[in-house]
Amino acid sequence: MSIESLEAALPGLVAQRLEVPRRIDWQVLFDGLRTGLPDDYIALAESYPRLGIGQFLSVTSPAPGGEAEFVEGTREDLAGAEDMAQKEMLGGYPAFPESGGLLPWGGSIDGDEFYWRTEGQPNEWTVVVAGRNDDWFHYEGSLSSYLAWLCSGTAEPHGLPPNFPGPEPVVSVG
Repeated sequence: MSIESLEAALPGLVAQRLEVPRRIDWQVLFDGLRTGLPDDYIALAESYPRLGIGQFLSVTSPAPGGEAEFVEGTREDLAGAEDMAQKEMLGGYPAFPESGGLLPWGGSIDGDEFYWRTEGQPNEWTVVVAGRNDDWFHYEGSLSSYLAWLCSGTAEPHGLPPNFPGPEPVVSVG
């Protein structure tokens, strides 16, 4: 699924789309993380700076020129995830780079964490949500389709606040 589905679910998003892509050096990320990333995430990061939904959920993305720092921050997050996996606190999932391991893509102000389950090729990765109360949810789809589903108003938020994202979620970029 593409970011157009997310833009359809979040009408306020389209007005904030950049006219010119951000020109992130994706090869630095691919080399540093030792993996590619899903096409919908790349399109989202090129079209919008850091994306926030409902003043609650944020999708992290690298800044042009800050790719190495983004990789370093992701590696630090992965070290924490590996520690959690060893303590059996990662919902039964391994941490990336193990096959099917979790790779972070976002978080919430309440401490909820959002991951890709890295099984198969990047465009086949699915979403795993780790709620702050140890609620785990696996969504069989892409990041953009998960966010579109969540923001459509038809999805149960599965461990997230019951009123999230609300009927007209505020969208912020930057």
